[in-house]
Amino acid sequence: MKIMKWKKILLLVANYKTTGYDFYDSAFPPLAFEYLAAYVEDLVEVRIIDSKAAKLNLSQVKKEIENYQPDLVGLTVPVTSAIDTVLQHAKIAKLYGSTTVIGGWHPTLAVEQTLSSPWIDILVRGEGEFTFRELIEKESPVNISGLSYKMNGKLIHNPDRPFLKNLDELRPPSRHLVGKYKYKIFNMNCDAIETSRGCPQACKFCSTNVVYNQTWRSRSVENIIKELEIISKNKKINDVFFVDDNFLVNMKRIGRLSFEIIKGKRTGRIRKNLFFFFQGRLDSMARYPKVVKLMAKAGFWLVLVGVEATDNKGLKIVAKGCNMNQIKKGIKVLHENEITVMGNVIIGANLEDSVDDVFTTINKTRELSLDLPSFTLLTPFPATKFYNEIIEKDLLLTEEYSKFNWLNPVIKTPNLSPEILKKLLFLGFYSIGYYGGNLRNKLYLYNRTVKSRGIFYVINPLRFYLGLSSYFKWKKIVLKNLDGLKKKVVKQIRSGNLNRMEDLRNAIKNWGP
Repeated sequence: MKIMKWKKILLLVANYKTTGYDFYDSAFPPLAFEYLAAYVEDLVEVRIIDSKAAKLNLSQVKKEIENYQPDLVGLTVPVTSAIDTVLQHAKIAKLYGSTTVIGGWHPTLAVEQTLSSPWIDILVRGEGEFTFRELIEKESPVNISGLSYKMNGKLIHNPDRPFLKNLDELRPPSRHLVGKYKYKIFNMNCDAIETSRGCPQACKFCSTNVVYNQTWRSRSVENIIKELEIISKNKKINDVFFVDDNFLVNMKRIGRLSFEIIKGKRTGRIRKNLFFFFQGRLDSMARYPKVVKLMAKAGFWLVLVGVEATDNKGLKIVAKGCNMNQIKKGIKVLHENEITVMGNVIIGANLEDSVDDVFTTINKTRELSLDLPSFTLLTPFPATKFYNEIIEKDLLLTEEYSKFNWLNPVIKTPNLSPEILKKLLFLGFYSIGYYGGNLRNKLYLYNRTVKSRGIFYVINPLRFYLGLSSYFKWKKIVLKNLDGLKKKVVKQIRSGNLNRMEDLRNAIKNWGP
């Protein structure tokens, strides 16, 4: 084997915190790193250290790097708000003389700013598997497509690398490198699988269509089933997250996949107690109720959906590509099949919204029958259509990306200050009852979960304790952000009576920042 400049590679997951969302106490499998490792394991020694799953602090990360002495450290930015934490980890790696390579969506969309950090040497844009392998093979970033790097104080940007056309050609992710870690979301031990990349939609708030140039590619059903059979052998895992940004682009494919999963469970190739959750569009599920029924039989029991807006005008503003009738029908179809729906609505997407308009949005969200409703503030991530619009209108408050966490206002609007936007956001959370609405909605959610997962799943003492703990952590965050609101108004909000606009408008205006 050729002697390599970089003999020891460390792929390091930063222990980042995302304010407001870490109450889930979640840690996802680092699927991107597992794919990267699969492409260089035959060339060099590779380790993955997941400091988030292991809950390592910076001192402990420093000790791990000191002990391993890697020649090259690879880092990824899983969400934009993690960038500062990732750079802190890169700084430690540089102090020990390692070459640092960074990738992920945020670096791909904010190349100049990310690469300008003194702690980053090389930046991988877009898909990284073949780019990273070529970098290790050639021992230099020069003339490698998909790379940006520094040379003599200048930033060099090589041409883009074309997307891989056939995803079935991808090597299986190297799960054995993270076998010692426990991954979970919503207090469920989980693994992750990617069955497609990209999205053909053009939503203005989304980075996916920018990163993948509004293209979509998928793996074959046969290829996916093989990987599910591998995952199924790990009996500690009962839940698998399909991480695709738009899993339901081809509903015929999903129907075939569901049928093959059902067949795999009947023949014993896939465990019967393996369940699935995913991200998908409600309009797709509204158009194909028979496919949704098959999905439920296959074990799909939870879906994360972007509702984004509560009227057709708002959906058009964000370029969602569907209407409210489709959204409502999609929720109905899911509930008919006992699939739990976690849905999010964006506050501030219509830059012309007033306080009254936002309260109307909150009221309509309550009426949607979402099992786990939530809100986020409009956050214009780099290079998205909303970002360009916000810049053009001079509404962006900061490019300090650690603040881009969906809960912190980073824009102003003509009618709503950043302070008011944040207050309205948490009024919305309070109105819906901290994820789960009123008691009646919570009972519906309880019954639906029992039907899809069984009573023992629901009454598991540890899961119940962790779920309750997460609930109160989030409740504390919400109440802290409501501090100063008069009790009379709080009572009115909790009762669901958000129609006395004048009283509420005055309460907001008189509520100190």
